[in-house]
Amino acid sequence: MKQEYDFSKASKGRFFRPNARFDLPDALGDGWLDHGGRTRRFIADETEKTLRAYRAQPNLVEEHAKHERDTAHGGYAHRQLFELVQNSADALVGSGGGSILVRLCNNHLYCADDGHPISTDGIRALMFSHMSPKRNTTEIGRFGLGFKSVLGVTNRPDFFGRTGSFRFDGQRAAQRISQVAPSEDYPVLRLPECISAKEEADRDEELAELMTWASNIVRLPLDTGGHDDLAKQIDGFPAEFLLFVNHVRHLTFEAADVERDIHAERRGDAISLDTGSGRSLWKCFRAVHVLSESALEDRRSLDDDGEVPIWWAAPLDRLNEPGDFWHFFPTQTKCLLAGILNAPWKTNEDRQNLLPGAYNDELIDAAARLVAKRLPELSDPSDPALHLDALPRRHEAGDTDQSDRLREAMDERLQGRPIAPDQEGHLRTIRELQYAPRLPDSEALQLWESVKERPLDWVHHRALVRERMAKVDRLYSHDGWPRQAPRASISEWLEALVKGATPKCANEASKAALRVAAAIPTPGRGHTFGKVVWTQAGRWVEPDPDSVFLPSTDHHADVNGQYLVHRQLASDPDALRDLKTLGIKPIGRRGVLPSHRQ
Repeated sequence: MKQEYDFSKASKGRFFRPNARFDLPDALGDGWLDHGGRTRRFIADETEKTLRAYRAQPNLVEEHAKHERDTAHGGYAHRQLFELVQNSADALVGSGGGSILVRLCNNHLYCADDGHPISTDGIRALMFSHMSPKRNTTEIGRFGLGFKSVLGVTNRPDFFGRTGSFRFDGQRAAQRISQVAPSEDYPVLRLPECISAKEEADRDEELAELMTWASNIVRLPLDTGGHDDLAKQIDGFPAEFLLFVNHVRHLTFEAADVERDIHAERRGDAISLDTGSGRSLWKCFRAVHVLSESALEDRRSLDDDGEVPIWWAAPLDRLNEPGDFWHFFPTQTKCLLAGILNAPWKTNEDRQNLLPGAYNDELIDAAARLVAKRLPELSDPSDPALHLDALPRRHEAGDTDQSDRLREAMDERLQGRPIAPDQEGHLRTIRELQYAPRLPDSEALQLWESVKERPLDWVHHRALVRERMAKVDRLYSHDGWPRQAPRASISEWLEALVKGATPKCANEASKAALRVAAAIPTPGRGHTFGKVVWTQAGRWVEPDPDSVFLPSTDHHADVNGQYLVHRQLASDPDALRDLKTLGIKPIGRRGVLPSHRQ
């Protein structure tokens, strides 16, 4: 009896594996072409052309063999999983969303998807290089090189598609090519041969199961050592890949008794990413850049689209960690901006490093515009300066030219933009705000911010963290001078709490300022605290123990040029405690001042 694929489980990223064998004639009759008429004719024609070319120019045999070997064992070594998954992801573009399953068994690796079946152009791309039909930069694979990486783990890759199935066989290819152009070395991926999907599935239960739902299946019979290498790739596969491929709903890895299901839940720009071992929260922003003439001239030969997408994915739980440039998968080029800056960068062929040139320079500038525009969206009500963590740190030795260019472009784009939070958490330009003095801890800062009548045009204390202020200082000094945001003195900062207070409110304002002053650590006591004490005479004076005293019961005004704290203020227990902390003592009886030398 025919077994059906459970699509309700697929929606959760779980793939149904019944114990009963599959009725393959029914499965093949449900959309699979066992002989793939058009595919068979195409492969026969292309292989015959290739053999004629080898007969006419035997040197091509060695050239193609070395090219395949260099690709598989050079920059693409240990990237087989990246390349297979990206090809499956590209097959899902325009499909409305689907799933990818990678299954590692003892002797085989399978990669299956339910996207568009492979076309003849796709087969041609597997046979050759730099002939990929993928011209739209939203698709990941670009050169047609990636599939050749599978030769690092197998010499006989199979491709099963609903439009036809075929195999590359190293031994068989060598036999056929040697008849027209003998050589010491032969390519593998130039001469595909059609195979029967039914006959293969009759011998392979794993394949039979996958054929009940998939449209494309790659099967790799593994060479010695291939299993362990691929197991490491599965374990280290970056789940963040799903942040940039909306059309991939689930990506599932199965190996031995381990299953890793990766999927992303999207709500606008917010993404909850299930990595298979936990969840992480991201915001992912996207922009499309229209290339200039100079960038068009510098782009890769395979690109024919003048509009280039750029993504910035920011991890909300670790914005203070420097990130990387991605070309849908990690490159080795650091960007230092938090998270991932993903785009179809111009890279070397294995996509490991960004190349210099007008194309990448222009995309970096466009990325800086995207980040400057969307950066405030990372601010959080509980931490209105959180977004500052995402900005790149200052330049250090060893930084790449690309990271330096991005930092400089971002600093330029952020000029005049609201980026620093005020006392209510609203973002303002950095030159609109005043900045508190440097203090060794945040208790006094928080007390200052707890004052209801405080001025609002001072930067929020969450922005005064050293690493964040270093970035604010860099932006403040972008035009040269001053070299950093000007910090207020302690007296200016405290006086801001009493400035403008009416006589009716003066005692409350003074009480608040004294509470903050008393919380300033001892090293800060070398500074003056400003005129924050409200006196009985109706004047603001500094809390100087040599000239300000607590009143006694028989004194109502200033004595001998000294100042008495206002009685209402001195009668408040909290204010009295803070006054004494600052060294203010009672005046003696009959106006005799206390000695401070005791």
